[in-house]
Amino acid sequence: MIRTDLEKAASFPMSSAATLQVAALQASAPIVLALAECEEELRAEAIELFKQLASGELDEEQRFATVALLAEILFPNADSKGAPGLDLVEAEAVASSLDPEAKDVLARMDEEESFFAARLRELMETKGLTQAELAVKVGIGQPAISMMLNRVCRPQRKTVLRFAEALGVPPEELWPQPRQEKVSG
Repeated sequence: MIRTDLEKAASFPMSSAATLQVAALQASAPIVLALAECEEELRAEAIELFKQLASGELDEEQRFATVALLAEILFPNADSKGAPGLDLVEAEAVASSLDPEAKDVLARMDEEESFFAARLRELMETKGLTQAELAVKVGIGQPAISMMLNRVCRPQRKTVLRFAEALGVPPEELWPQPRQEKVSG
């Protein structure tokens, strides 16, 4: 019977640090393999996102969004239980089928997202900013801006505020405010 390198390594006494290193390397293998299988453009975007994660400069919300984006890039065809890579369109279809009100909410979100992408593109052109230049001003990666412009992902509220500040416009010029229901009195 042939033993794997991991089994051989496990048979030797190791420090807890060495054990953690082996576990980390084993856990990272599917990520590295997925990265190797990506198209060149997506691989470059994923590497930039990994650099952001490694920088230690992201807050918890930004780390979560970055990891979710990486999961979508690296594992686009994950299972139907919501594991990394769940397709946004698929998730929205599931939500609509489970909750009748979700369809209206999703339609409103789609309108807001469309408005944001168009307005962001317009402001970038007016101010002569590239995606990379805007990314530096906002403090996010260029791939995230590309994905927002192409409506592959939705910005968080905090990110919209950072875009507005970087572009010198009120947030309402980038993301429309929710419609208020009129109260009869």
